[in-house]
Amino acid sequence: MALHAGLSLKGSSTLGGFRHWAPGMRLGAVALALVVLVPAGCTSGGASSPDTVNQHSGTPAGTAASNTAGQSLVDDIPAGRGIAEGGGDPLTYTFREERRRARPEAQKWRAGAYVVSAAGSFVNDDGVPSSWTIYFIDKAAADAVLIVEIDPWGKVTKTREVTGGGVSSFVGAYTKRMPYGIIDSDTAAGAGKAALAARYDLAKTKDPRLGLNFSLVDGSGPYWTYTLFNKSTAEYVTAQIDALTGEIVQPG
Repeated sequence: MALHAGLSLKGSSTLGGFRHWAPGMRLGAVALALVVLVPAGCTSGGASSPDTVNQHSGTPAGTAASNTAGQSLVDDIPAGRGIAEGGGDPLTYTFREERRRARPEAQKWRAGAYVVSAAGSFVNDDGVPSSWTIYFIDKAAADAVLIVEIDPWGKVTKTREVTGGGVSSFVGAYTKRMPYGIIDSDTAAGAGKAALAARYDLAKTKDPRLGLNFSLVDGSGPYWTYTLFNKSTAEYVTAQIDALTGEIVQPG
């Protein structure tokens, strides 16, 4: 079984493969590598069977949804940006658009499903990662979590359900519905990169990441957390951005 919730360091807390950093927190490479892992393939607490959810396509067996129904599910989420790499198709998308595209898939799982957190690695300057992992529940007293993976072109590539005892690795006392009106990932990446550039030589950093969640310590937020690996010190450094206002809360 892969690691669900790893190290709990002073001033920080971990759930579901991403973390909330306390002010000034810097973390060694080995430790962060452990705590940011999304627990792939872990079936603790009862991962869904293939005849319930297709683990590769993410489509519940025997389920079909019309385009009209899918559209009605995303109208309340602000549209994100479509970015033409090299000036042509196919477009890649920022987080808000990816959320719009993932939500109908999640609501095939449970009609009331909503986003509580998200994470992406290898984020470019447009706020587009190699893929997003988005976490859904359908009620505050969650008995299951749906993990949706979606590629930069807006295609859901995999879903996985976690139930039973595994839910507590992703849902805590401060887990909340993510507001629709958050700043988009391109704005968050730009703000986070600028904040860290004022403190570090970006030429000596790599592995940019974005996480979106409420504080697991006190429930404040939501926050975007922009992270870089500092090759000079072999540490991850972070900038935390208020996801509603875009204000830098704490550079790492």
